[in-house]
Amino acid sequence: MYDLLSKPMNMLYALGISLAALILLSPILVFGLAWAKINLFYYGKQVQRRQRVSYMVALVAGSASTLAYLGYWGWRVCQMYHATIPFVALLTIERLMYVSRALSIAAIVCLLIGRGPYRALVVLATLWVMFQVWVHGGIIHWA
Repeated sequence: MYDLLSKPMNMLYALGISLAALILLSPILVFGLAWAKINLFYYGKQVQRRQRVSYMVALVAGSASTLAYLGYWGWRVCQMYHATIPFVALLTIERLMYVSRALSIAAIVCLLIGRGPYRALVVLATLWVMFQVWVHGGIIHWA
């Protein structure tokens, strides 16, 4: 009886882990797609310079805030496997998370002004990163 239930449960567990990884890595996919299509989007289209620059600033700010997001989730994975991270790296991740909060707000504002490829997806990815960075505060707990 155990063998009959263990295989479907293992498959459901693996599916859940894969879905979680896809959700956590989705901002990287969205920003990568936006960066890849930016030249094709502006080629031959009449987009105001202000909108183009604003979208580029939003992509840079959103990509930088995604680095803090990745650092945080990398730290969480290391905690799960009891891997030790140097204190300097932890301090860098924590400070980058503070900067990432401001960058994600700036990215949302610039995305409202700018015009570029996959703007709705980039807004959703930036909101997801902003939510994660704001909810998960500091990673260094002083005793």
